[in-house]
Amino acid sequence: MQTEIDRFKERGAVLIGISTSTVGEVKSKMLPKGFTFPLLADPELAAIDAFGLRHVAGYPTGGDIARPAVIIINETGTIQEKLLTDNWRIRPTAEELLSRL
Repeated sequence: MQTEIDRFKERGAVLIGISTSTVGEVKSKMLPKGFTFPLLADPELAAIDAFGLRHVAGYPTGGDIARPAVIIINETGTIQEKLLTDNWRIRPTAEELLSRL
């Protein structure tokens, strides 16, 4: 049976997650949840800042976090589309993303 990841690969797309968590937190808390794509740790928010996604004081205890987003970058490295949400629970579905590729 073909997975959603396979469907993205067929279109030449690579999925990567970026988290404000440390490497240790990614390994202990996030990887066991069954992610099937690379999940990168960015505790200094360097990549998150580069994409303009810092949510200042967005963490419940007041720390900065990444704003929920999907960024589609084309084969030349140009941002093709940036999908942002204010609610981390609302994300585009795989079908929505596949239709944008």
